[in-house]
Amino acid sequence: MAAGATTKAKRGYTRETVKLTKNHVNKAERMLLDGKVPGRGMEWGDTEERGLTLRLTPQALTWYLRTRTDTVKLGAYHLLDVTQARFAAEKAKVGLRQGDNMKFEMSVFHNIMARTGGDLEVVGDVAFPDRSEPPPVPSMIRRRNGPWFWEDMIEEFLDYKATKVEASYLPKYAKYLRHPGYACLEGMLVCTITVERLQEIRDEIIANYSLSTAARCVNQAKDAFDWTWRTHSGKSGLARAEEKWPMWREQWSVEYQSAKRKHTPTLTELARTLALAERHRSLGQTEHGTSAGTLGLLWFTVLTGQRTGQVAKTELDQVGHISQDAGVPGDDWVAVTWQGPQMKSRRQHVLPLPLAAWRELEGLLAPARAKSNRWLFPPKRGAGHASAGSMNQVLFRLAGKRHKKADPQRVSPEVPLPDLLTEHGIRKWTLHDVRRSLTEFLVDRRLGGAASAILDHEIAGAKDLREQTASVTRLHYDTAQRIALKAEGMSLWCDALLAEVERERASLALQPLPAPRPRPKRKPAKRNPGRPRKVAA
Repeated sequence: MAAGATTKAKRGYTRETVKLTKNHVNKAERMLLDGKVPGRGMEWGDTEERGLTLRLTPQALTWYLRTRTDTVKLGAYHLLDVTQARFAAEKAKVGLRQGDNMKFEMSVFHNIMARTGGDLEVVGDVAFPDRSEPPPVPSMIRRRNGPWFWEDMIEEFLDYKATKVEASYLPKYAKYLRHPGYACLEGMLVCTITVERLQEIRDEIIANYSLSTAARCVNQAKDAFDWTWRTHSGKSGLARAEEKWPMWREQWSVEYQSAKRKHTPTLTELARTLALAERHRSLGQTEHGTSAGTLGLLWFTVLTGQRTGQVAKTELDQVGHISQDAGVPGDDWVAVTWQGPQMKSRRQHVLPLPLAAWRELEGLLAPARAKSNRWLFPPKRGAGHASAGSMNQVLFRLAGKRHKKADPQRVSPEVPLPDLLTEHGIRKWTLHDVRRSLTEFLVDRRLGGAASAILDHEIAGAKDLREQTASVTRLHYDTAQRIALKAEGMSLWCDALLAEVERERASLALQPLPAPRPRPKRKPAKRNPGRPRKVAA
């Protein structure tokens, strides 16, 4: 058909085949804005780039690529000029032959166009890279048949470790094997990795992070190498390596020994922190406030010294009243019971709580109780439970730190959080440090045995009979939970802590609250250009 001929397309569009120019686009735009689109619409096919089509309907003016089997939307007329539309159509044809997801490819194309200001040379290199080389072997096939890249070995090893460690611990273990320091090994066959390269990576991690981080990264990667050498040396390719394997055992190491933690917060520091957490539930107009479940979780951890993961997953049906016949000094005590799988020791653990401590917890948790009839510590939102990480975030905020990055939409600078712990004479402490505080408090009162029973571990070097965890007692642990000994220790610790908290609350009440920080200004929201509106006649 001669150029410029007009036909009636099957879809009801009036179609014309011409060499498209800016005049055609301007003409179609005027028809759209004036509301003079005939019938269902019109199409102009380009003679320069076969398949490129400018389609006009009563609602829009859009570039398309039409082939015998597919139609690809290239973009609105105001986003692409004629040259850019021809370029997009040419690249879209290649993508269709390669079986690409063209909807995704065109979204990438428009994103790069916006960032580069329409520079087609840059757009072509980034949005449509050269794919003349054969596609790489999928990782699933490579992991099954070999040989393995570095990332294949790591993922296979983590799949193996998933059967050996607790699910909650696996992400913490995996982060050292996926450390950014190992990024340079991705895409490298494990049989080509040299000891010199591994030592360079170790030294870079030490320089850019810390000695302890390097030790974890190296030791866990050595475990991965050992497992691969032991079970998959053929498939992985390690058996065919030129290096003298297993070279990593002797020639790749970090001289590091972790120091024993000795920080023990005082009773006053713990009580003052609890009082501050209550008083400063929110530290700014746009900050997340501490939920009742998180505050109760923090209180319970300090009151009992139990491990945070164990405490966070406590359910309401694990709490009940305990009879005086069990060994507590009165019938108004309650007890929390954790089954073996919830405990690090894998033994059932029963912990009695004085009524005063339980009433304090119930008062804190009452606002959140309607949200959950299962968990002892309900979340701020959702159906789960308050997390142990939320307590760490509370301590971080009180110390003037932030977990989240600065909001790029803010115009005014972000006002730093006040370091309330330092201002009130509190040394930085972690939740695990509470266990040492409780132990030291009870050992000073010759009740180290009560501390060992409360915390479910033994105290080395105990001399007093009540401080010893005798083998006979351990043999009868499941039937005799040493409730009386636990109650004696819990009574002393909880009474002292509650009394100290009351003093700190009274002291803080005399101090005026700081003025609220100003709400930061934000940039106006950017809106994408919509379709052109029809001009009223």
